Amino acid sequence: MFRRRPGRTGRRRIDGALVVIAVLLAGCSLQPDVSQAAPNGRVGTAAPRLSGPTLDGTALTVDFQQSKTVLVFWAAWCGPCRQEQPGLNTLAAGYAAQGIRFYGVDMLDHDRALARAFVAEFKVSYPSLYDESGSLTAAYEVDSPPAFVLVDQHGVVVGRYPGEASPAQLAKLIDQKLATSSGAATGSP
Repeated sequence: MFRRRPGRTGRRRIDGALVVIAVLLAGCSLQPDVSQAAPNGRVGTAAPRLSGPTLDGTALTVDFQQSKTVLVFWAAWCGPCRQEQPGLNTLAAGYAAQGIRFYGVDMLDHDRALARAFVAEFKVSYPSLYDESGSLTAAYEVDSPPAFVLVDQHGVVVGRYPGEASPAQLAKLIDQKLATSSGAATGSP
């Protein structure tokens, strides 16, 4: 069969199109992909600023210099979040005496009313920020709920636990990273 070979003009167009495609693809790779974040992402670094509206619309800014902190990333539709919430309530109450505070970050709930219903149903005792835009979640390199991030009293991320955790698993992490920490970042389990 006879095949027509592209001339110089056709070859330039193809080459130009390939260059444009390569540039566009390279630009996409410059964006952080939190789904590929390492499980120990941010451990040993300063915790990003955490502030925004709570579920009831009031402003909240978490001051990491005031206490050791456990951040709970959750969503009302998340089955594992629903299963572990009673245990989280118990842990939050138990660790409060040691100066360890819990804060929630409601992620991926597009209806604040569903998030408020979750808090009411499970009698969640700690405040939760409503992360409608996903900016807080991205700053902490969390890609899906549930996830936990531990921050010491110096504002340094000292531990992470991506995924569902039993109360015993989370208590062990808190004991290792916060309850006995002097503030030194030691990485994740």
